[in-house]
Amino acid sequence: IRVGDTWHLFASRWPAEDKMKGWFRSHVIRATSSSLFGPYQFQEVVLHPSKHPWATQAVHNPKVMKVDNRYLIYHLGIPVWQTGFAWAESIEGPWTPVAKPVLATNNPSIWRKPDGSAYAVGKFKPKPTRDGDWDAYMHAFEASTIDGPYRLIGGPGNRLPGNFELEDPTVWHADGLYNVLCTDWESKATGIRKSVVHYTSANGIDYDLVSQVPVWSQTDPVPLAGGGSFRVAGLERPQVVLGDDGQPLALLVSVYPEVKESEPTFIIIRPMALPTPADPRP
Repeated sequence: IRVGDTWHLFASRWPAEDKMKGWFRSHVIRATSSSLFGPYQFQEVVLHPSKHPWATQAVHNPKVMKVDNRYLIYHLGIPVWQTGFAWAESIEGPWTPVAKPVLATNNPSIWRKPDGSAYAVGKFKPKPTRDGDWDAYMHAFEASTIDGPYRLIGGPGNRLPGNFELEDPTVWHADGLYNVLCTDWESKATGIRKSVVHYTSANGIDYDLVSQVPVWSQTDPVPLAGGGSFRVAGLERPQVVLGDDGQPLALLVSVYPEVKESEPTFIIIRPMALPTPADPRP
C-alpha cells in the first residue's frame, strides 16, 4: 500500500532454517520502499502469534488496505484456520487484532465495495474428495460492512467452473466484473500446476476462466531490467496492486528459487496489464 511517497509491504516471515514447513509458525512483518518495485527494507514485526488472541500458532497470508481513516490487515490465523483483522490508526501501528475471526475461510481475499459493503472469496476443502487428493474449491461471501458478519453466497458448491481448483486467490472489481487471480491447484485449468490463472464473474457467484494460458507460471523465465532473465521453481500467493483507476498495476508473487529449498523464498513484483475476457490473449 502507498502512504504518501512510501510503499509499505506486509508479508509473512519465518526462520529460513525451517524452510517451507516454517509457515505453520509465521508472523507478519512490514518493509518499505520509495518504489513499488523495490527494493524493500525491513522495518518491524507487525503481528506475532506470541501476542495474538486467536492466531496463537501463526499469523499468515496478510493483506493490507485502508478503510476510511484507519488501516486494516486481514490474515489467516492458525490453529483456527479462519480469517480475521487487525486495525491501526497509522500504517506504522500499533495494530490491534479483533477478538475473534470474522470469516470462516482460509486463503482469504476481500474487496470493499464503494457503498462500504464487502465481498470475499476463499478456499474450502469438500469431503469426500473427487480424485483422492484433497480438493481446493472456492467459496464467495458478502457482508454489509467489512467488519462482518460474512454470509456464504451462491450455495455450498464450487464457484469456479469445471470443478477447477485454486489456492491463494486475490479479488478486485473493475469494468463491471469481479476478477480473481489465483494459482491452479491441480493444473486442471492450465495444465501447469500452481500457475497463476485469471477468472471473472458478472455476479460474484458464477465464474468463468478467461484463458487456459496462464497469466504467469514457473515455466516462464523472469525478465530482468537491463536484460537477461532467471528461472524459478514455483509460485505462491499472487496478489494484485491496483492503480488509482482501479486497474491492475502490479502482480506480487512469492517464488521458490530455481533449486527449490536451496535458499529462502522471496517476492517478485512485476508490472502487469491483464487481457479482457473479450480478448483472452496472454
